[in-house]
Amino acid sequence: MFCRYPLSILLLALSSAFGHPMGNFSVSHYTRLEATASGLRLRYALDLAEIPTFELLRQWGVKADGPRAELDKKAAGQMGEWAKGLEIRVGGKAVAPVVKRVTARVSEGAGQMMVMRVEGELEVAAGAGAVTFEDRNYAERAGWKEIVIAAGPGASLTRASQGAVERSAGLTKYPEDATAAPPQDLRAELAWTVAAAAFEPVKVAPVAQPVVREPVAMPGAVPARGEVAKGDYLSELLGKEEISGGLLLAGLAVAFGFGAMHAMAPGHGKTIVAAYLVGARGTFRHAILLGGMVTLTHTISVFGLGMVTLYLSQYVMAAQLVKTLGVISSASIVLVGVWLLLQRTGVLDHGHSHEVDEVSGGSLVALAVSGGMVPCPSALILLLSAISVQRTGFGLLLLVAFSLGLASVLMAIGVGVLYAKNLLPEVSGWRESRLFRAVPVVSAGVIVVVGLVMTGISLR
Repeated sequence: MFCRYPLSILLLALSSAFGHPMGNFSVSHYTRLEATASGLRLRYALDLAEIPTFELLRQWGVKADGPRAELDKKAAGQMGEWAKGLEIRVGGKAVAPVVKRVTARVSEGAGQMMVMRVEGELEVAAGAGAVTFEDRNYAERAGWKEIVIAAGPGASLTRASQGAVERSAGLTKYPEDATAAPPQDLRAELAWTVAAAAFEPVKVAPVAQPVVREPVAMPGAVPARGEVAKGDYLSELLGKEEISGGLLLAGLAVAFGFGAMHAMAPGHGKTIVAAYLVGARGTFRHAILLGGMVTLTHTISVFGLGMVTLYLSQYVMAAQLVKTLGVISSASIVLVGVWLLLQRTGVLDHGHSHEVDEVSGGSLVALAVSGGMVPCPSALILLLSAISVQRTGFGLLLLVAFSLGLASVLMAIGVGVLYAKNLLPEVSGWRESRLFRAVPVVSAGVIVVVGLVMTGISLR
């Protein structure tokens, strides 16, 4: 039945526009600090990607397409809470900002899910002098974090840690330059004087200021392969009133393709899979088993994270849970690598060392679980979107298809590595050489090194 749908559907689905430019878990910040003769004005905005928007709307108990007045009321109350997360000191004394106006805008993101931007105008009663500012809201979340400092009527800046040039138009237009690093400013300092009459603000060159930094996606960059995106085929499919059998099969095929392309992106343990199978004298059966275990683990992890997001988001943040799982996964890979290294060097098997050719079932399962326990955002988006439109069963099928696509690539890599190894020439005596027998030890060392690198990235 799927043959009635042209290949162009797949190509279109896999090459469409992407979701939030900073990632599905991100929260971007924008703060404009304007010194005036009467005090300090703040324009504060947060741009929430699909997952934090989903969590916040559920916390508020409102729907994105509900009455605008109800959404604005909830946003105003939330801005009051966020204002408490802004630490502002005037002359060393803490001062609370007063919220004057709040607006909220909800728009469509990836997979029929919503993204939200909330902006507020705040004021601080402060005379001329020195002010320090720190934004502590969602500080651990990845995102664009921009601070702009300017002088308003009747004020002249004498010191500013950031300049007056805006880069994102208040989080409404992210730069398209993929080589431009996103700002990570959450702290600022400024000082100003009040003139007797209003005059043109003096431009002050920014001075060096330590800022909190963390790795984030590049704005305007080409989307990761296999990423569910706004307006793509699966997003449109989930929004249809009726889904025929043919459309269902087409959706599963596209989800499978998403998973396969996602697996071909950097990461996902491809190096580890190859190193393990080569060093362990693995067979095709082991490669298939490894891919199957990754599929099962990945499906369970995404489903579990979806349940946490749906029912426990007020206690556990999905983004933090993903980070924690990333650390556990990476650390587990290190432990498996160390165990294999000790075994293959003879420390754990009383001198038999790496001449043993059998693959350990325990290490195989541990490696597969470690590689599949970190859920990818796109799979979570698919599941949550299906649940939100009351198509949970279809969402689970899409999730399984996505995971099968991911596992098929890992299986293919494993089989390809083993096939290539079997093509090596049968040179007399070389398989008994010291170099050939050292391969298992070297492969275990590779697993340890890659695991340590992954752990370091996860901890950052």
